[in-house]
Amino acid sequence: MIRLNHLVLFLTGFPGVFLAPAQPANDNFANRTAIVWPGTDVSLSGTLANATFENGEPFLAGISSGQTAWWTWTAPTNGLVTFSVAGKGAGSLLTVYTGNDFANLSLVASNNYLTCYEHQECGCHWRLRNQTTFHVGRGQVYQVAVDSPIVTDVYLNPNFSAPPQPSLVVVGGGAQLQNPVFNSTAVQTTNVVPEGDLQIGLHFVPAPKNDDFDGRTVLVGSLKRLAVSNEGATREPGEPDHSGNPGGSSVWYSWKAPASGRVTLSTNAVPPYLPPTGGSFGVSALNLTFTAWSPPTCGREIDQNPPPVFYPLLAAYTGTNIGSLISANVLPVALDAYPYAIEFDVAKGQTYQIACDGNLGATGTFPLFLALTKPASNDNFRNRIPTHGIRVAATGYNAGATPEAGEPLLAGSNGKSVWWSWTAPVSGPVAIDLGGSDYTFPVGVFTGTSVSNLTLIAADTGAASFDAVLGQTYKIAVNDASGLTGAIKLKLRAPVLELPLARVLTRSVDEVLLSYTVSPHQVVLLQSSTDGATWKNVRTALARQATVNFLARPAPTNTGPYYRAIVVDYQ
Repeated sequence: MIRLNHLVLFLTGFPGVFLAPAQPANDNFANRTAIVWPGTDVSLSGTLANATFENGEPFLAGISSGQTAWWTWTAPTNGLVTFSVAGKGAGSLLTVYTGNDFANLSLVASNNYLTCYEHQECGCHWRLRNQTTFHVGRGQVYQVAVDSPIVTDVYLNPNFSAPPQPSLVVVGGGAQLQNPVFNSTAVQTTNVVPEGDLQIGLHFVPAPKNDDFDGRTVLVGSLKRLAVSNEGATREPGEPDHSGNPGGSSVWYSWKAPASGRVTLSTNAVPPYLPPTGGSFGVSALNLTFTAWSPPTCGREIDQNPPPVFYPLLAAYTGTNIGSLISANVLPVALDAYPYAIEFDVAKGQTYQIACDGNLGATGTFPLFLALTKPASNDNFRNRIPTHGIRVAATGYNAGATPEAGEPLLAGSNGKSVWWSWTAPVSGPVAIDLGGSDYTFPVGVFTGTSVSNLTLIAADTGAASFDAVLGQTYKIAVNDASGLTGAIKLKLRAPVLELPLARVLTRSVDEVLLSYTVSPHQVVLLQSSTDGATWKNVRTALARQATVNFLARPAPTNTGPYYRAIVVDYQ
């Protein structure tokens, strides 16, 4: 590689007299052009025509040609800056440094990146973006170099090496026309993009007021909706990684819990990704199959370091300074309806620090919803909700639920429980199902009269089953799923028990008295049917003794109507 330190032009007809072509005024680092940001976007004209390379100047081997010009810019405040460059041909190489001389320059950003072809034989090569974006600090001086780049690439040169006549080969009962044979040779090309005029652009977004932890915005209330923007935001020294992501563009809020419960921070601002598409092509005619041929290509390029895709990072902490924050035990909501949402438990009067960042420092604007859910009324064992019947459907939530002292802990749970009770109207197998709940919550079935003397009868995740005893009251706890809480749908199914018919007393031609054997406190439902398969409810009665009576009209016959009595509850 030849680096041009200067170019000498001899004037024809004047032996011994020569003129050096004019170099850019900012060709040398010492003469770099100052960029002033007046509060709006900046656009500057420049040139690389006749630019030279200085001794000690930073040089990216295989990318830089050494034909550089220099600019300098001082960040007026923290923020996010985008430098763009538009030049001739494939564009210009733009690199940004900190430092005041060549011996102390430190690379901050560049518009070059590595891309690899889909086919391995084409290799990997440098490409140039038309801009580069990075965070800047207040008062920091940045040195901007623009260079005429070297473009190296590979293309495949196809070669024909086939016999004069293609051959017809019989394949499995059909005939296949064999294609001529082609191969290819990888050819490398290297070009120095011609130097010339160019345009430098600067777009600067100052950091928002709540960029720093000490400038956080105060939120008030149990339900908030606000528009969040982390454009221009930066990362502070000592700031933690939010949601396990290094981020780099955080803004801060402070919120004091008006009540204990569970807080959800959510947003639905990020659209879904679209899947890639592809296809194939073939031709057939009669019983001959022709395989289409096309020259080999390098295939698509794969960016090895693409700019990060923006999506929000949400986190919550306790603490009063950036260096001593304690996570609020945040959990990802992990529900399709709430992408990127988090939840955490809060205590009344505690102040929480909320960070809103972007994936790998990417920035954007998105809606933020803060919702505080107070514990449900059946949070504590003593406030359990009674349920009745052989078919139970209950709804509720364990968001904001709290563990009680002495409460038994179910496997896979942190003890955030809500309670129901159920008294068995019949003996037999009983099934509890939580299908349709937000998560596969652990569920436990107990006997006992206080939270400290419970006896576990059955427990599992998402469902449970046990053998019930007539008249026994069971306590049902639905707990969190490894800390996650949400909506609950609970179904309980007990056996359908038909009571034996004790006697039939005819009252008239169309009316009889049906007497069934029963246990006291059972609630009995009389049903009628015209076909013995589909039953219609008639009336209920509470058994106070060993039998229960129903007046049936019209009277049952061998061809219908038919009657039966089933147990449906216990009182």
